[in-house]
Amino acid sequence: MNLRQWFNLTFQPRAKVEGLEWNGVTYTFGEIDARSNRMARALEARGFVKGDRVCVYLANCIEMIDLYLACIKLGVIFVPINILYRDREMSHILSDAEPRQLITAAELPALMAETAGQRPDLPEVEIDGEDTAALVYTSGTTGVSKGAMITH
Repeated sequence: MNLRQWFNLTFQPRAKVEGLEWNGVTYTFGEIDARSNRMARALEARGFVKGDRVCVYLANCIEMIDLYLACIKLGVIFVPINILYRDREMSHILSDAEPRQLITAAELPALMAETAGQRPDLPEVEIDGEDTAALVYTSGTTGVSKGAMITH
């Protein structure tokens, strides 16, 4: 089983159950699923394919969840960047991770606008349990931060 399958098994039977509250708005598991499917389709429309990396430099927000789940569903490697990091740390991660794109708060409105016209169904992608799902960088306390590959 991979993360994509696990999320499908979790979301679909609970489609009408409240799954998340953010800033006073409640989202059902079905709404979370559809939002992330639309995000996956928007990334796909931008040319993202399985194995591509996307760095995400965002404060906590519902869109961070959309992006994470979209990456899992599309086979894109999710690379979160701590919002407390500045130029030196960011440069290192961007150089090391070699992402197709960096998504920041400035980029988010355009990306969210792109999701509006996307279908809410799951993109077709073959994902193996050994495929990388996320690349999470260590704190770098003993040197430069290192990317830990987290599989499905």
